[in-house]
Amino acid sequence: MAVTTRQRAIQTGKDISSSSGASLIEFPNGLPPAPPRKQKEKLSEVEQQLKKAEAAQRRRMLVEKAARESEAEAIRKILGQDSSRKKREDKIKKRQEELAQERAANAITLTSDTVRWVMGPSGTVVTFPNELGLPSIFDTKPCSYPPPREKCAGPSCTNPYKYRDSKSKLPLCSLQCYKALHEKMKPVGAC
Repeated sequence: MAVTTRQRAIQTGKDISSSSGASLIEFPNGLPPAPPRKQKEKLSEVEQQLKKAEAAQRRRMLVEKAARESEAEAIRKILGQDSSRKKREDKIKKRQEELAQERAANAITLTSDTVRWVMGPSGTVVTFPNELGLPSIFDTKPCSYPPPREKCAGPSCTNPYKYRDSKSKLPLCSLQCYKALHEKMKPVGAC
């Protein structure tokens, strides 16, 4: 294994310090020479121009490729292909379809005495099982109009009544009919 100059110096320093206790490193031949740095190869002008042309060509190709990709991405977005919004919409639609299938499966498995109440965007739907039938509130009955109002109890009066006599509870239409009724009811032999 090759030992570097630094490692050799450290090892010799340890050997010296362990034997004599000195902490200094001695270089009997002076400091070792620094390793030579790699110099860049000198290229001729033709080679430099060729290298520049290759780099420019590479850059041009990268720019063209990026432009094509951005154009293709824009077209995909316009057409709605593979865009994140489209993916999200598809995911929501798929989830809604799954929920609808679950609801349909649950509707089939419901017991026969279950009343379903579904509130949806198209309106509210109440479903009753055939065994129970419709509740009586949905039975259609003919409309019954109120009976015609009673006529006034006054003598020879055919008007509908507006008041009731507090004592006799007879229907009356005016004060005149009230007085006429009381005149008629007075005992005849009270003179």
